[in-house]
Amino acid sequence: MQRGEKIKPALLGGFIFLGILLILFFIYFAGKFSFILGGGYTLYLEYDFLDNLSSGAKVRVSGGPAIGYVDNVSFETGKIVVKILIDGKYKINRGADFNIYSTSLVGQKYINISGYNPKATEFYTNNEYIIGVTPIGFSRSIEFLGEGFKALLAQEGGDTVNKVKNTLKNISELIEGLNRVIHENEKDIRGSVHNLNQGLKGTAEVMTRLNTTLNNLENITKKLNSTVAAIDDSQVAAIVSNVAGITLELKNLSADINRLSYDKNSALSLLRDKEFRTRLENTIKNMESFSKSISENPSRLLFGK
Repeated sequence: MQRGEKIKPALLGGFIFLGILLILFFIYFAGKFSFILGGGYTLYLEYDFLDNLSSGAKVRVSGGPAIGYVDNVSFETGKIVVKILIDGKYKINRGADFNIYSTSLVGQKYINISGYNPKATEFYTNNEYIIGVTPIGFSRSIEFLGEGFKALLAQEGGDTVNKVKNTLKNISELIEGLNRVIHENEKDIRGSVHNLNQGLKGTAEVMTRLNTTLNNLENITKKLNSTVAAIDDSQVAAIVSNVAGITLELKNLSADINRLSYDKNSALSLLRDKEFRTRLENTIKNMESFSKSISENPSRLLFGK
């Protein structure tokens, strides 16, 4: 009776252990079975160097969505072969490249598929072997650089070392000379920049006044035209006032244009055209004469006498 009681706990423990193994087995193979049931397929990639790529790494398209993962890494006939499982929804076109990338300088590695084209007519099939693009890797880059430098020195001898030293020395002297020139002329450079800023500021102020002057001229001429349209004795004074206003604004315009014509920092230096300035001065003189004549005898505007 006691012996049977001892056997039952042992059997119970065996069943529990077996159940745990079955659960672990299911978890381990669930991913593979889901790929198989979902139409997934297997591809084998050959590399000369993996740069720490390991099982479980993602397979992505153009650094974006994951469409599969690395199932296994093994050696076959002197080559490193990476077995990847691809989701059945994605067909990889022939000609696409399989590169080993990293999420950062020391981040996780993944396989990146570039040149992916779902509209292609030819695609890789299940269990096909493909030659991947072997990564260089940071450590290998340093190694290649060192080997190349050693080979260069061994081939050229001491002359190469002297050339490298002279080149570095010349570069150092050039940088030192530039720094010295900048330091010695720092005040002049700052002064030139300050003068340029002031010149631009002055140009902006003149342009603002010009815009104001032209706006005033436009408004005054509108008033003058409306007054002339219905002229009578009571509006002669308004006409005279408008003409005087035009004369004043034209003087302001002439002064600002004259200032701009000697401003080296202004794009309006072309306004130094002599003929244009002569016409403008004559116009101002005529307006002044007309304004003075009307002011002295307003009846001239109505009767010409």
